[in-house]
Amino acid sequence: MSRNCIKCGTILCGRSDQIFCTPSCRYKYYHSSHLVLILKKQWFDMILSGVKTEEYREIKPYWKKRFQNYFGQYYDCSINPPSIVWSNQKKSVIFRNGYHSDARQFTAECTREEWGAECGKQYYILSMHRIFDVRND
Repeated sequence: MSRNCIKCGTILCGRSDQIFCTPSCRYKYYHSSHLVLILKKQWFDMILSGVKTEEYREIKPYWKKRFQNYFGQYYDCSINPPSIVWSNQKKSVIFRNGYHSDARQFTAECTREEWGAECGKQYYILSMHRIFDVRND
């Protein structure tokens, strides 16, 4: 069974766990214009069925950097005291069920909300407004 690079579609030969044809394709995929989040099957199916409408990520340096780069922040001087606030425009986020080259995926229109969820813990919350472009389902 032949497999293809998930970025450019080139036929892969070599290791069975390989999903990119070159390091360049891997870099372009993870630094593309979309934010790609990997989900376990349970959460993927719940979001796709409409039961789960939010995705949570712990506040850690890794997620902070990715969300800042993708959703953006700006310095608001109109509030007292002036502070950094998140841009709240809708962005397309790709959700994948695993790392396999033909893994199921969908794209959702999301906004980044204020953190909350479990009492005493802080999370980033992505609110999903619309799901489209379902693949390999």
